[in-house]
Amino acid sequence: MAFSRLAIAGLVLALAVSTFGHSYVTSPTSRSNQKQTQTGCRGPNCLGPCDVPLSQARTKAVSIQRGASVNVQWPRNNHAGGFIRFAWAQTSGSDVHANFDAGVQQINCHEVGGCKASNPSTPNGGDTNPSDGSSNPCQSTITVPLHLADGQWTLQWAWYGGAFELGDYYSCVDYVIAGGPTGAKLAPVFKGGDATYPGANKCKFFNTDRLHKCVNEPCNSPIYAIGQEQSGPAFMDNSNVVPTPTPTPTPTPSPDVTTRAKRVSTTGASGTTGKAPAPVPTPTPTPTPSPNPSSNVNCAGLTQVASATTVEITEVEAWSNVFRMVMQIHANENLPSWNLQILWPADASNTEVNSVFNAGVLRCHANSPIHHAMIAPANWAKSIKKGETMTVEVIADNTNMASAFIKANTVVKVFHA
Repeated sequence: MAFSRLAIAGLVLALAVSTFGHSYVTSPTSRSNQKQTQTGCRGPNCLGPCDVPLSQARTKAVSIQRGASVNVQWPRNNHAGGFIRFAWAQTSGSDVHANFDAGVQQINCHEVGGCKASNPSTPNGGDTNPSDGSSNPCQSTITVPLHLADGQWTLQWAWYGGAFELGDYYSCVDYVIAGGPTGAKLAPVFKGGDATYPGANKCKFFNTDRLHKCVNEPCNSPIYAIGQEQSGPAFMDNSNVVPTPTPTPTPTPSPDVTTRAKRVSTTGASGTTGKAPAPVPTPTPTPTPSPNPSSNVNCAGLTQVASATTVEITEVEAWSNVFRMVMQIHANENLPSWNLQILWPADASNTEVNSVFNAGVLRCHANSPIHHAMIAPANWAKSIKKGETMTVEVIADNTNMASAFIKANTVVKVFHA
């Protein structure tokens, strides 16, 4: 019986491998001209964020203005469901996932623009469209964002959540943006409605509603039951849509330091304010204020550790230049407000948090005297009751550290805020 199960499992895997569909941008021409090769960029051979690294680009950048419309097309290739994410990053940084995660413009369904299964009674079935998308392609039109400065930019197309156990797929188109109207950066938008749910604010999808989960294929880290059809909007809460990181705030001096600074600036060395200094033979120098002790603990100036609360690093996934870490806060006490401190390994001197998902936002980071980051709660997650568990996920720079090393050598603490 064991052998039979093994044989069946091997057969299923073989069939899955042989039938792994793929999709990619066919118009405009992607960085590696995927329409010509008809190859989708997916793990494990391709982990994105583009179809090929910038150094291997085969096509020239296209000139375009801000505010111009771009019609993007891709073939359905016999696979239903999932989401398409459009994001921008400067071309010089287009080999880094986090740069696109911070520049999301729009997310919509995979089966849009007229593409669908050939047989209406089998919506997850095949189609007769060619794989170069020249007939009845899936398609969507986006506008070049008005906040992008003149220069070299890359548009990323990413498909995730496709049937049945597909991984993440990537294509990139390089542009030279020059001219056109300017404007503020707009919030990312989700546009629902596909062949299964026309006009609805949702899409059909499988396994995951966000990028960076199904890194390999079959999907290696599903959010939902593997291979089972789901429906709903894309996950937009600090996951696929990552806001621009908040600048590190300037620490506010302690009241004592502020007072001394005012005395020095208004009266020099006398130590008095509002009046001329009394004559003295030798001016008395103002003592040098000692540094705020709390700044040596963390950049947020917090000192009270939530000692009855523990943090568990449950998952670490490392790529060549970025890693993803999932942490669970197990509250054994009531936390009206909290901050999470991440103390990086000694060898992680260049590591910085690029984005925070789910329940947190990056508050600040520091390199000295302790290399660390402080995560503050999102508005909805400020309070954790005793017995509850909160999950926080971060994506950070990676200096080629292995997942096991990061997990074993990173220290995480919770502070009362």
